[in-house]
Amino acid sequence: MKIRNGFVSNSSSSSFIVRRGELVGKQKYTTAVQDRKLKKYGFRKTFAHSADDVPPFYDEKAWKEEAKRIKHKANAQFKYNYGYEVTCNQDEVSMFLVENKIPFVASCHYGQYTWIYAPELDRIIVATNVGRIMEVYGDLQTYDTKNVVKVWKASEWLAEEKKIWGKINKEKE
Repeated sequence: MKIRNGFVSNSSSSSFIVRRGELVGKQKYTTAVQDRKLKKYGFRKTFAHSADDVPPFYDEKAWKEEAKRIKHKANAQFKYNYGYEVTCNQDEVSMFLVENKIPFVASCHYGQYTWIYAPELDRIIVATNVGRIMEVYGDLQTYDTKNVVKVWKASEWLAEEKKIWGKINKEKE
């Protein structure tokens, strides 16, 4: 019989990004009070602008690198964001953010869903990432493709791409 010690979870992983402001420009999305709440909750400063790019919390080396980069570029007022990763349930983190009217984007359940919260619109959007689900489960035979943007026969797609790239290469000459 095997006994497992330590943290055990059969749950998914979710990452959050709270954008502090525009990359270029002065528009700010979070207040100083919200920034303090994010830090207290456990959000970390990151240069990631996509939830998929937030380093995993167990990767201390990556977070030390993020901290060095942020410290080095401290005079760039809005260049960093806040990132958070959870390996169990994204609902608690989402509730904290919504209660505090902090806008966020999250990549949930291994990227199978994207959550977007826009407090100014009082909306949470949960979008299914069909391609990621198909990638994870690998069942292309029975998967419902009604939400897929396009399904090509591979040989037809290849022929079309070769035509397009042939035209582009001729224009370059």
